[in-house]
Amino acid sequence: MVNQHEPIRVLQIVGRMDRGGIETMIMNLYRNIDRNKVQFDFLAHYGREAAYNDEIRAMGGRIYEMPALKNESHVYYWRLFQYISALKKFFKEHKEYKIIHGHMTNTASIYMPIARKNGVTCRIAHSHNTHGKAGMLGYVTNLLQKPIYKNATDWFACSKAAAYWFYPKADVDAGKVTILANAVDAEKFRFSPEVRKRMRNELGVDGKAVVGCVARFRPEKNHVFLIDVLREILKEEPNAVLLLAGEGPAEDEVRQKAISMGLKDKVLFLGMRTDIPNVLQAMDAFTLASLWEGLPVTGIEAQAAGLYCVVSDGVTEEMNAIDMVQYIPLSASKEVWAGALLAAAKKERRDTYEKLKKSGYDIHTTAPWLQQFYIEKYLEGVQQDIIV
Repeated sequence: MVNQHEPIRVLQIVGRMDRGGIETMIMNLYRNIDRNKVQFDFLAHYGREAAYNDEIRAMGGRIYEMPALKNESHVYYWRLFQYISALKKFFKEHKEYKIIHGHMTNTASIYMPIARKNGVTCRIAHSHNTHGKAGMLGYVTNLLQKPIYKNATDWFACSKAAAYWFYPKADVDAGKVTILANAVDAEKFRFSPEVRKRMRNELGVDGKAVVGCVARFRPEKNHVFLIDVLREILKEEPNAVLLLAGEGPAEDEVRQKAISMGLKDKVLFLGMRTDIPNVLQAMDAFTLASLWEGLPVTGIEAQAAGLYCVVSDGVTEEMNAIDMVQYIPLSASKEVWAGALLAAAKKERRDTYEKLKKSGYDIHTTAPWLQQFYIEKYLEGVQQDIIV
């Protein structure tokens, strides 16, 4: 039985707990479960402190580090045996884990069988994407992902598209994959005229048309496309600005493009922010020009803040939670994009809290469901141990 005084500990397997979409989703769940019943621990892979680590520790979570097998652009093949050895040692020493939740799918075919051999009875694979990386890195990643079905006991995905990309189509169609919405704390993002006024003054954008994007600077997020769109927007609305929140390896390229096009003063690079609910209040329209997405948390957050969104056809249809999203192909002209964003920016801002809450994207619905799922899986694992 579950110890009345000790919570069930679930091991979340991640890359690094920085402020990306997957990590934000995990933290939304972590903050809203009953941590007296279920606790999250983290098996991370990049060997340095991350943005959410302090908060994790403050909430009672433990963070363990594995040797890094890759970074943004390289795979360290020679570390493979070191990685396998470290995983074997970890699971041999930590028999308390009956549940692992694998968000880092590119090495799941390595850590899942090791976990299985060490008595982990519930092994969740979770697909957060709809597209793999290009080149040799992508090839190796796809090879490592192939055998995951044999070792995962439960299959999750953030959207139908992410499910179809990662799991066999027949199994998705048969309902064997759980679609777990990337839910947000809708109350935190609720539209506030007072906060909007304060943030626009703070950011120096009062009286301007503000188009915004919250995303890591990675090639697939396609920020450079937005710089081209901004040039077209400025032809119709000279007082417009593009607000970009996030950081990442592609940031320098985007900065240089803005400078080369004479738009340095029209693009605000905000860096990594801890106050995204407030930053969204300052915007007039939200956009993502991504080449692909699983289900962007920031898109749900934007709608929770009452923002109309213009996004690429690389973004999954599930993002359109409350009919506030317009999809435009990346093949469309920059003028079409500019026109859509200006139209979105002129729409009346409204409180969307109740509508989003009813849509199933509120964390206060999703977190209790997942908590109960973990408890039931833990009890099943304990029962298996008794039978054995």
